[in-house]
Amino acid sequence: MYIDIMRAKLLFLFIFLNSLLAYNQTTLKKIESSKYQNNFKLLNIDNLGNEYYLVDNKLLKKNKLLFSDSSMGFIDKADAYSPIKIKVWFQDYNTLIILDNFLNEITRINFNNISKFTQIRDISSANNNSVWVFDEIEMKIKKFDFFKRIFIENIETKIDGIFINFQSNYNYLWVLTDEFFYKINYNGSIIYKSENRNGYNKISLFKNDVIIASNNQLVHFKNDEELFINIKHEKLFIKDFSVINETLYIYDKDHLNKYLILTD
Repeated sequence: MYIDIMRAKLLFLFIFLNSLLAYNQTTLKKIESSKYQNNFKLLNIDNLGNEYYLVDNKLLKKNKLLFSDSSMGFIDKADAYSPIKIKVWFQDYNTLIILDNFLNEITRINFNNISKFTQIRDISSANNNSVWVFDEIEMKIKKFDFFKRIFIENIETKIDGIFINFQSNYNYLWVLTDEFFYKINYNGSIIYKSENRNGYNKISLFKNDVIIASNNQLVHFKNDEELFINIKHEKLFIKDFSVINETLYIYDKDHLNKYLILTD
């Protein structure tokens, strides 16, 4: 009798776990694959369908508008999360340039002129007229107002480990170091932290969640449930990836693979 009860409990547990796993699934539907040049990267597609590219160290919008500044060297990052305040980052010159939706320069900030003891490693969009920055001298995440040209008081976050990558929307900032994965709110408070045991090395936004890369594996972090879900996909060498709206773009050795992200 006892053995029968235990078997029934184990069967129920097995069915429950399998149904839970079936519910928490993220899969990909391949849309297309095309060859690309190494000097090309699709950055964003806004609500009007305008496409933003980095090509030959130039920022292009729908192949008509162009921004470049050869005096600043290599563009390390172009953040088009907000199409009316595009952020272009030149790490070698510690300089951030803000562009409007016609790719005209609005303002330019050289952080060497803000403070002699500030070295910015990376930037990401934040709410209002601000950006998140990582100061690698102090090992802190800070929020900077690019019109007032000041760091916003009392919004800074100390992180542990070697900084790898961060991405933000207007609600949260997700940060990767070689030791931890963080979720930080718009006030700079850490509201979630877990160990980076799987070698995660890049983040991309997906709705209110994030997609994270680890070598050639992709993981869906479900924000509300704080769950990491492995994404099933064909075997690829993931050179780079990004998520734009609900579409995943994977750059392998010489092809750009486009997938629709499906969740249960």
